[in-house]
Amino acid sequence: MSLYRIANLYVNMSPKYDHLKSYAQKYLCDDSYALEDGVDVIDINVSDEFLAERQKDNPHLSLSDCEYMWTGSVFAHKMLDKNGFMLHSSAVVYNGNAYLFSADSGTGKSTHTSFWQQVFGKDEAVIINDDKPVIRNIDGVFCASGTPFSGKSDLNEDITAPVKAVCFIYRSEVNEIRKIEPSEALHLILEQTVRPKAADGALKLLDVLDMFLRKVQVYSLGVTYSPDSAVFAYNNLSRADNP
Repeated sequence: MSLYRIANLYVNMSPKYDHLKSYAQKYLCDDSYALEDGVDVIDINVSDEFLAERQKDNPHLSLSDCEYMWTGSVFAHKMLDKNGFMLHSSAVVYNGNAYLFSADSGTGKSTHTSFWQQVFGKDEAVIINDDKPVIRNIDGVFCASGTPFSGKSDLNEDITAPVKAVCFIYRSEVNEIRKIEPSEALHLILEQTVRPKAADGALKLLDVLDMFLRKVQVYSLGVTYSPDSAVFAYNNLSRADNP
C-alpha cells in the first residue's frame, strides 16, 4: 500500500486504476517514519470483488470509475471518526481563508468559484476542491482541505485553510445574501453530505455538524452569472463575523 496525506491525515491505500491514481498523485508522501512514530493512519482497502459487484450493478461505470467513487465514499465515512465530514461543494481559498459554495449539481458552484479566479487571479484564489472538500475540526478550528475526490473535475489541491463561510447558492437576477439559522443550515448540509445509514455514524455526523454550526456562519447566496458575483460574495463574506 502507498501512504498519502489527505486533509492533514495519513491514509494507506493502493489505487489500481488510473482515475484514482492520477488524482491522488499530489497527495503521495514519503513520511514513512509516521508509521513508526505511532501516528494514526487510515487504511482504505476496496477489494477487487467489491469493485466487480459495484460495476455489475452499474454497467455504465468502468472499474476505474467504481474504484474512484467508492474509495471516496469510504474516505467520507472515515472522516466522521476524525471530527470531519465531506460537503458537496466548490471550495476556494483566498487571503488565507476557505469559502465553500454548495448546491445541487448544475446550479453553478464551479462557475461561481471560477469567477473568483477570474477576478482575483488563479494564483491568489485557489480552488482546493471542486466537488467534495473535507471540513474538519483541527485543534478547535474548522478547516477545509482539498482531497483527490473532486468528481468529474481534476480541480483539487493539497491545501488546508480555516473555513470563513459556507454558502448555499442559487441563481438570481441580482446578487443577494442573508445569514441562515443553524436549523435551516443543518437541513441543507445534510442534503449535500454523505449520511451514514448506521445509527452510530449518523450520531457522529450530527455531533460534528452541531459543533460546526456553532463556529461557522452559513449563508444563502443569490448570484448572477457574472464576475461581479465574486466581488459581491467576497466583500460580504470576508467582513462577516462567525458565531
